[in-house]
Amino acid sequence: MDWKIIVKSGVLWCVFAGSTICLMVGCALGPDSLPGAGPAPSQFESGLENQLGLTFSPDGKTAYWVAWNGTWGGEPTSRLTIYWSRHTRGSWSDPAPAPFSQKYSDSDPFVSPDGKWVYFVSDRPVTSGEQKSDDDIWRYNLSNGMLEAVPVNSDAEEFSPVMTASGTLYFASDRDGGFGQGDLYSATAAGDGFHEPRILSRAVNSIHGEWNLWVAENECEMIFEASARATNVSAPGDLYYSFRTSDGWQEAVPIKALNSENSDLMPRLHPGGRTLYYTVASSGGHAQVATVYSGDKPFSEDWFETAVPKQGSPARRCQE
Repeated sequence: MDWKIIVKSGVLWCVFAGSTICLMVGCALGPDSLPGAGPAPSQFESGLENQLGLTFSPDGKTAYWVAWNGTWGGEPTSRLTIYWSRHTRGSWSDPAPAPFSQKYSDSDPFVSPDGKWVYFVSDRPVTSGEQKSDDDIWRYNLSNGMLEAVPVNSDAEEFSPVMTASGTLYFASDRDGGFGQGDLYSATAAGDGFHEPRILSRAVNSIHGEWNLWVAENECEMIFEASARATNVSAPGDLYYSFRTSDGWQEAVPIKALNSENSDLMPRLHPGGRTLYYTVASSGGHAQVATVYSGDKPFSEDWFETAVPKQGSPARRCQE
């Protein structure tokens, strides 16, 4: 793979095969700076030391992310809080805590494909007076403000809920019965709730740790963070990619063009399909959102065909 290194205004860019990766964070880019570029991460700065997990509503007009103070890997000096910003009249509103967040430590927001719910994880008590030592999955109804725990939780930690068009909920957990330190699970819809969660196969899970993830609405593709694998650049966390066929999820491969010596995590594809947001965090440092820009094609059609050596489009892969 041929790389070209460019330095612009103190920002390091790496360009390959017609795609551009912003590996440095806080890049002040306008929406027209690059083909297919979405809103720049700098538009969503909360003023706190860490920014993580930038994600958007299906119409792309509301952004959610997590912010807090403290060093990565250390004890936070402020609560993890979900922030939001709305795009109205041609500009983004000032970041503010989401209406359901700030009282407890909340993280990993994701908006359902129908735009009705924000799923997230929180250490808030399920019952009054309960003392929680782990994070559970919750959801907030954007129409009526209803807040409820999602019935897939365990006595262990849950992470990174992602809802698909079929109503299936994907998430990570370090509950008993897994293959490793943490694993990826799915729970199919059952009325207003969910069936019993099932662990995903060893094609994506390992004896090490799988943590946060993004899954395409049609469940054809997945990006997730994995730790301690022999193929990792950074032991704490690298990004991996898998696609699904009629035989199930295929063997996950590292996204070498993105993975760095820092922790790379919390992948989120913009609803426009051309921009991938993910988080870069350094031990003892801070977490910030980085951005991958693709070309004119949808991200999965263009960028993955170069970065991940698999044949055929994502749509065809699901038919194989």
